[in-house]
Amino acid sequence: MTAKLAAVKQVFEQRSMYDAVVTGNYMHHAELIAALAAWAKEFGRPLRIVDVGCGDASLAAKSFAVAPIEHYIGVDIAESSIEQARATTAAWNGRVELICGNLFDALHGLADESANVVLASHSLHHFSTADKVKLLREIGRVLEPGGVLLWIDAVRDEGESRDEFVNGLAGEIKRDWTLLSVEERGRAAEHVLTSDFPETEAWMMEQTAAAGLSTESMLLKGGSFRGWAFKKR
Repeated sequence: MTAKLAAVKQVFEQRSMYDAVVTGNYMHHAELIAALAAWAKEFGRPLRIVDVGCGDASLAAKSFAVAPIEHYIGVDIAESSIEQARATTAAWNGRVELICGNLFDALHGLADESANVVLASHSLHHFSTADKVKLLREIGRVLEPGGVLLWIDAVRDEGESRDEFVNGLAGEIKRDWTLLSVEERGRAAEHVLTSDFPETEAWMMEQTAAAGLSTESMLLKGGSFRGWAFKKR
């Protein structure tokens, strides 16, 4: 495991921090869950999901609570998250596979066109630009035609540098994320400064198109965080 991935793993094993972020709606989880639930209803087919960076799987479980789930694969680097995901996905008993490990390796091990949904929520921005390109190509390979990538992430404005983005977000965390303790806010801000590598919206559109995906709809527009549904052509 690289030092960068180890640092990400350490932060996301602090579940109390994550729970506080969700409760405070600092990353617009409430709006996202509503948008994903509406998307799944419109999609109208049983879901075969690959959830890359699934955490405790609570986003998928809440968003797709009334959707028909044919199969769910959750992938995360943190062992504690995978253990919590087992409990979170208990209602989908017999249709769940949980993988603790690297996202690229997990995707690479999946068969072509074996999923109709890939959920990537706040996970891909931890990778370099070159690695994001590789991951998007793997996602495009794993999705069946008509399948959808649900990509929610930190997004830079056009002309905004990485340093400008992460410094601004770190400052916002320290100032506004008050359900976290001062120490937790410091850790979260440090995580952003050292481990977040967001791209611009234009880059995301260009690279999803190169992976064979077309923009279907916008799911979330919440300041630093945005999300889209991309359909495989």
